[in-house]
Amino acid sequence: MRRAVAFLALLTAGVVATVGFTSAKPLAMKPARYLYVWAGTGHHDAKGPAMIAVFDADPASNSYGKLVNVVTVDSAGGMPHHTEFTPPTNATAFFANDFGTDRSYLIDFSSPENPRVSGRAMAVPGGRSMHSFARLPNGNVLASVQFGDGKAEGDPGMLVELDKNGRLVRSSSSADKNFPGARIRTYGLTALPQIDRAITTSSPMGNEVTAHVVQVWRLSNLELLKTLAIPKNAGDTAHMYPFELRTMADGKTAMLNSYMCGFYRIANLETTPTVERTMMLPGVGCSVPYVSGKLMVMPIAYGHRFVTLDISNPRKPVEIASMATDTTFFPHWVSGDAGSDRLVMTDQGDGSPRIMIAKLDSKTGKVTWDEKFRDPGSDRPGVSLENVTWPNGVKGKVTAHGALFIR
Repeated sequence: MRRAVAFLALLTAGVVATVGFTSAKPLAMKPARYLYVWAGTGHHDAKGPAMIAVFDADPASNSYGKLVNVVTVDSAGGMPHHTEFTPPTNATAFFANDFGTDRSYLIDFSSPENPRVSGRAMAVPGGRSMHSFARLPNGNVLASVQFGDGKAEGDPGMLVELDKNGRLVRSSSSADKNFPGARIRTYGLTALPQIDRAITTSSPMGNEVTAHVVQVWRLSNLELLKTLAIPKNAGDTAHMYPFELRTMADGKTAMLNSYMCGFYRIANLETTPTVERTMMLPGVGCSVPYVSGKLMVMPIAYGHRFVTLDISNPRKPVEIASMATDTTFFPHWVSGDAGSDRLVMTDQGDGSPRIMIAKLDSKTGKVTWDEKFRDPGSDRPGVSLENVTWPNGVKGKVTAHGALFIR
């Protein structure tokens, strides 16, 4: 999410659980052994290696937090960005997207210490700029695509389904005749297979002003059923940039967060879908949340903090805990370890790049840093990527985005 500065400029100018397939499973018996980090030196037009870095994630290990391996995925990457939020349980490879080159790779983790590239998602006819992924029960994957082929006014994006090897199963345009010319930049997504539905958001990766909408799809054939404008409240911008979605425990409703820290409940998906605002948090940069049971951990990039919400009543989420970071860390990505209480967190790209591990108290919602996960001799937690020397020849600053615990 490297366009946040541009978002703020636009605003200044007056442009003004089982919780889905991205949530935690019940805790297994021991922590994950490895941490995979999708990272690179490229940025937009500047090319550089895109890599999977493997770190020792065993808290009992003498080398906890140290680099174990690094695999160059693309020597001319553009912007390693989203991976799947958790490693799939019905496949041996996960998807990782390089947004700058519009290439999405399959990373085989069957030999956890030695990941390998096992394939690449095929290009989507009529679409470009794949972004996010949601794994389906049959092993296939939904993927959002930001743009179409440029022929339609507004150049709306797409929703596609890929098989586990990255082959295209089906695709549909995000264009809606009821929103003519809308700049729909298909971004976040979640699946609700229990009711044969999927939902997507619209947010840009650039600095354009786009449609503030969510879209409801029939999951089985990707038919677009409804486009819904995010409701506005006079005096605030909470509706802007609808960002991420999480399916709620009932399998029939979803929670949406906007980048401007508005929260919404999406319901009645089988009949007449509705979007209901439930709360707004102070700050800008509500990003990629993590859900475990009744808890949602939300990173707020420009608030330099993590907020824990009790979402046991999705109509009335309640803030129950907050943890501040220092001002050099702009929290964006959170993923959990299915075998422990740990979370991995990365920066959205505005600060000094660091990988952080924290612990989540499932009773209180309190998040605390894992003090053991740090660079040798450092007086602060976390592993810095500011000045690396890695065995694949990469030296200097590396930026991380997606990160996953691997068992």
